[in-house]
Amino acid sequence: MDLIPKKEPLGRLTSAYLTKFFKSKNLPHEEWEVITDGVSRKVDNYTIINSILLAKPEDQRMLADTLYELDSSNHDINAFLKHLAFEMTRSGKNLSH
Repeated sequence: MDLIPKKEPLGRLTSAYLTKFFKSKNLPHEEWEVITDGVSRKVDNYTIINSILLAKPEDQRMLADTLYELDSSNHDINAFLKHLAFEMTRSGKNLSH
C-alpha cells in the first residue's frame, strides 16, 4: 500500500496557479502602444497573460513568484503586464493572440 501521495510536476502546478490567479483578478482590458525600432504595435494585457500561460515552466515559476509578491503588496498587476509587454516586444518574444 503506497501512502505517499504522487506529486504533480512543478510546471503543472505553476500553470494551474497562474490560470487561477488571472481568473480571480478579473483584470480590466488594457491596450498599450509599444514602439520598437520605430515600429508601432498595439499589445493588450490579455495577450501578455496568454503568453505567460504558454511560457516555459521555469519562466512561469519566476513570473508566478513576482505576481504573488506584487499582489501581496497591492501593486497594480496591469502595470506589471505593461512592463512585460514592452520587454517582450523589445526582446522579440512571440506575442501571439
